[in-house]
Amino acid sequence: MEMSIKTSSGFEILRFSDSEYDEITVEIQYRGEQIAQLNKDRGVRLIEIEILTDYIDPSFLPKFLLSDFLSVLSEAKKLLENS
Repeated sequence: MEMSIKTSSGFEILRFSDSEYDEITVEIQYRGEQIAQLNKDRGVRLIEIEILTDYIDPSFLPKFLLSDFLSVLSEAKKLLENS
């Protein structure tokens, strides 16, 4: 089951099944580029984050407010915890 949440700060959170993981994963995009993926294969208390560095657009610069990023990470974590 895919689900998407868009924020006013340019972030989008996508919940989906990824064949690399046993559990549901959450991807964080910024302005259409994947920047991170969270998974809970090790359990809700041991959620892991993978920071992605290969972007479709080579000139993409993932620069944003720390408070916006922390907020989207918190929302992504809640999504994983409740799935």
